Amino acid sequence: CPTVLRRGVGEAAMSFAKEWLRKRARRQRTVFSACMSSRWRSMAILSLVAGVATVLCKGLAFSVASTIRRHERMSQGDLVTGRHHVRPIVQDHPLALGALASVSETVLDIREGEELVDEINDIAESTEHYSATAAAAAVVAGAAVVATGSGSAGRKKARQPVLTLKGDTLKQTPAMVMYTVAYTVLTFGVLARSLMLAPAGSVLGIACGCVMAELFSGTFHWATDNYGSLETPLVGFACAAFQGHHLAPWTITFRPFINNVFKIACVGLPLTTSAALLLPPPLAAFAATIFFGQLLAQEFHRWSHKPSSKLAPWQRWLQSIGVAVPCAEHCRHHKPPFAAHYCILSGGLNPLLDSQPVLFWRRLEAFFFRLTKVEPNCWKGEQGAEIRECA
Repeated sequence: CPTVLRRGVGEAAMSFAKEWLRKRARRQRTVFSACMSSRWRSMAILSLVAGVATVLCKGLAFSVASTIRRHERMSQGDLVTGRHHVRPIVQDHPLALGALASVSETVLDIREGEELVDEINDIAESTEHYSATAAAAAVVAGAAVVATGSGSAGRKKARQPVLTLKGDTLKQTPAMVMYTVAYTVLTFGVLARSLMLAPAGSVLGIACGCVMAELFSGTFHWATDNYGSLETPLVGFACAAFQGHHLAPWTITFRPFINNVFKIACVGLPLTTSAALLLPPPLAAFAATIFFGQLLAQEFHRWSHKPSSKLAPWQRWLQSIGVAVPCAEHCRHHKPPFAAHYCILSGGLNPLLDSQPVLFWRRLEAFFFRLTKVEPNCWKGEQGAEIRECA
């Protein structure tokens, strides 16, 4: 009897699984057929063409600006007398005049970016932070800050990395590489599969996923900055990492790419796998884009803490066209009480979320305060009093 019972249960489970897979395949074929209509196909093609054209136009402008900048170097900065090739180019080509102005703004942005990075690092060293635990504050206070020139005033400091969390490291291990590569391959595989099965719906899902990835990066950043601690279940390490980041913001620049993002890859791997197995292709593409966007946000966050002169030209280009969060945009967040500019993917939603009519973060803080009676960290201290009044 037990053998017959086990066999019957096994056969029932097998037949149920086959029927579920058959229905799921039929549903995907239906969605695929609907999405392959001429209207949806045309919309998808137009969206892709518009995106490619936008990137090409911005790339062309950046190339022209780079060319003018090379000529500017050749002239050794003497644009008034028109020596070498700078003046003839500007006179003969109106487009080059605009590109030259863009170059001047780029050079100014690089200089201002370096000053902003130094400013927020100085603020981090001199400010008593709400988020600092006694142990983390002691680590930062005792960290070695080595001057580049002994006894020479006015020179910049070469700050050393400060690890405030036990077990944290700046090294890159094979396991980190494995997780990150596996997650990246899985994400692009899910996106490719979704685009094959439902092109139009997946394009829409990816586009919406990019916007939601930006919003999610800000929401998670806001939550871990203002609530929780190392003892918080599940996200305690993230809370301590984000809050400790305000103590030594320059430390993130010492992390290699893999070391910086592998924790997100570890979380995103099972989430993206679940989305691919349980959701239809457009929603799977939507979810995969949101999750992978957090990995990109963490890397763009690292770029925003590096002086622009230490970034590659393509990294500065991504910042200039609004794909990666610019240094100036993120540095606005690193001023106590750290109450605004939370989005760290592109920073494009920050002006809207921080605007006076919206006040998205203040409304969230007021809602959770009424619900839990817990004050967010940005309300604390003298600098947080004004934020609390706004909420």
